Amino acid sequence: MLHASGVHMKINAFRKISARLDCASESGLKRGLQDLTEWLERTGLLAPVTDERLEALRADPGAAFPLLIEEALGSSFPRVLEESFDGMVWGSRADCGLGGLEDRGGYFRGAAVLRIQASGGLLRVKPRRLSALEGSIGFLAGRLPLPAIPLYIGRNLGEDEKAAFLAANNIRFSTRPGELIQPGLAAGSGGIIPDDPSPLVAKALNIGLFRPGDLSPAELRQALGLEPSTEPVPDGVYLIENDLGLGGIFVEGDLDEMVLAVRDDAQIIVFRAGGAEWRLEFSPARSRTDLWTPEGIFGYDLVPLPIVLVNGGIASLGGGAVGPDGRVEICFDGETPAVLDGVDLTIVSADQVTISSHLILEGVRRQDGIPYVKGTKAQLVIYSAGRDLASGAALEGGIAVAEGAPADLKIQASLTAASAGFRIEGEAKTVELLGSLHADSFEGNGNALDVVRDDRSAAGAFPGNAPATASPQLAVYALKVLAWKEY
Repeated sequence: MLHASGVHMKINAFRKISARLDCASESGLKRGLQDLTEWLERTGLLAPVTDERLEALRADPGAAFPLLIEEALGSSFPRVLEESFDGMVWGSRADCGLGGLEDRGGYFRGAAVLRIQASGGLLRVKPRRLSALEGSIGFLAGRLPLPAIPLYIGRNLGEDEKAAFLAANNIRFSTRPGELIQPGLAAGSGGIIPDDPSPLVAKALNIGLFRPGDLSPAELRQALGLEPSTEPVPDGVYLIENDLGLGGIFVEGDLDEMVLAVRDDAQIIVFRAGGAEWRLEFSPARSRTDLWTPEGIFGYDLVPLPIVLVNGGIASLGGGAVGPDGRVEICFDGETPAVLDGVDLTIVSADQVTISSHLILEGVRRQDGIPYVKGTKAQLVIYSAGRDLASGAALEGGIAVAEGAPADLKIQASLTAASAGFRIEGEAKTVELLGSLHADSFEGNGNALDVVRDDRSAAGAFPGNAPATASPQLAVYALKVLAWKEY
């Protein structure tokens, strides 16, 4: 019995040591992953890079990648961590190398191969237990589409100042289960928000690129299909049409109201100004566009480029519904879709945009109170440029939530305010933003803002006609664990 008891005690001791070795090795791997994640959230949300480094990445990706990471984020790999707790010791080493690279014109989308090796042991015990993690880091480098950045404020803020800014302005981030890289606040004094809308203007007008202020009234009239003249373009709504087909939509002058609505397989955009109304309805499925104007109705067996240029301000923007009489009015139920599934819509305004009601994407579903958009191809970008789209003259700009907007306002869009910033008017509001926000300043006025990152952005998919950062940047958008091995 004594012999059996001794054997039993030895077996239990070996089991205890083995379990603690497993725990130490697992702790080393978990702490290594946590250290990497916290570092990426602290430094990898947004960091400047040079054009020279990007050209080197294009010429020799493998050799240039480590230098790109070092230039943007500092000397970071290998990341080595050593810790001890309760008689256990562990260490980890994280290495990273380029896995793949895709050139998307103005920027690169890449995947880095991640490997974390960890070992765990006990004090006064020689054996060590090994484990390893294999994963990938998704990153972007270049002049990035702004929807890739969940929240940016144009101020120099340290880490403690960022936390204080979020708390003072009632800004919160909602995260989904399984997201290792959490969205956060990026801040800086410049180089991010572009003040030149000309690339999007040129694309919508089907003309070559031009410098800000170089688009004369005569050239603009020609692009709009008006009779030749040097007189300013009359206020109104113009659908661009030329030998290349249909372009975007150009609005000259301020709008009293713009309403987005969906009817069956068609996207509807209604423009109201000075007592007049224009209504654009287009169906990608049927390749059909109809435009109702004060002068008459025009039909096309084509669909327009979904870029709306407003050379003025928008006093009221919201989602709406088609009534029994066919009239489109803003609605406030928070459920009616405003952007058709499959439509990637961009609105560029020269002056201030005021959001009066919900802007909902068709196909968004909610789970545990969090909206998910992976099941839809609808996109919405709102960009207030703060300058005249033709002359380049400075304007106030900015994006505001109207005082009379719903208290539970839902905005599913990427918002960029290039000059006057973003503000929420009124009281006791909670604005849920599914998308992103970029502004030089933020005025919450005691209201709350809940930011939910578009889950397509976490997969590296962005709107096709979004403004890009003013200077080259590097941003990490995803971290994935692919394999966990214990030896």
